[in-house]
Amino acid sequence: MSRYSVLSLTAFIGFCLLFFVMKSGVSLRGIGTTYLLLLFVIPLVGVYTGYKAKHRLLRWLFVSTHLITLCMMSYLLLLAYGISEP
Repeated sequence: MSRYSVLSLTAFIGFCLLFFVMKSGVSLRGIGTTYLLLLFVIPLVGVYTGYKAKHRLLRWLFVSTHLITLCMMSYLLLLAYGISEP
């Protein structure tokens, strides 16, 4: 695995850990907004590092996985701020 593949995998694992902490209901007090932005930025970093990976199949696997997580976080942010409700 290339360095970018490892970085993309690390970004995905970090996103999963942060998402499960958010889902468990841990009180974040004053850093909640920063935490949500971090959950939005990590998939962007993962897409960038996944796109730089050398193996073609692994590259598109990482890019598609991170794009799915980015869309998921975008939808959750829209729900959190009440924008997507009719």
